Amino acid sequence: MESPIVLVTGAGGALGRAVRERLTRDGARLALLDRRAPTGETSGPAGDAAASQAPWAAAVDLLDEAAVADAVARAESELGPVRAALLLAGGFATAPAAETDLAALRGQLDLNLATAASVVRALLPRMTDRGEGTIVGIAAGQARRGGAGAAAYTASKAALAAYLRAVDEENASRGVRTVTVFPMGTLDTAANREAMPKADPAEWIDPARLAEVLAFAVRFGPRARLREVEVHPDA
Repeated sequence: MESPIVLVTGAGGALGRAVRERLTRDGARLALLDRRAPTGETSGPAGDAAASQAPWAAAVDLLDEAAVADAVARAESELGPVRAALLLAGGFATAPAAETDLAALRGQLDLNLATAASVVRALLPRMTDRGEGTIVGIAAGQARRGGAGAAAYTASKAALAAYLRAVDEENASRGVRTVTVFPMGTLDTAANREAMPKADPAEWIDPARLAEVLAFAVRFGPRARLREVEVHPDA
């Protein structure tokens, strides 16, 4: 498909910026949903030819189902059918299980599961009607191996992975598939370097390399498919 429309959430973060750069190089048109429209972007496509390649962006609360459904409808009306979605929005919190109250657990489930589920619900009827779609979510290494000291985060990322498996099982026969990507280490971002000044970032995952995996997951196929992918530090 020429210039496929790819929806991205959490596009303002370090990984989001790397993904936007990679997908733009691949010729994709981007629809960005986030709490705040990424810096330099405006809601709706621009009128002149040069700006028409800029991403379409809308500030939306991803926990507001009606607002998400409206934003997806506007994006498809103005850009065209969304072929794929990269669900990057989320959040991290540290605390052992004994210190994790229900409010903290619900907060992580909202950030890492509900923000994805609201977008999936808005997109699924449209994708299944067309018989085509790829939904890619970001889990975490802790969801594979456990996460001491980050109980709520680990549980929420494991819940996201299970949710995406269920979406895949329900909709793969109708042409809509999911891919869950598990970064098996820390991302090398400015925020993580500041938070962990004594750690060696050479042992972390480059967001640009992870963005390549995500871009590949979007365009992979036909006649073969990805379902779950682990990305490890090269150290």
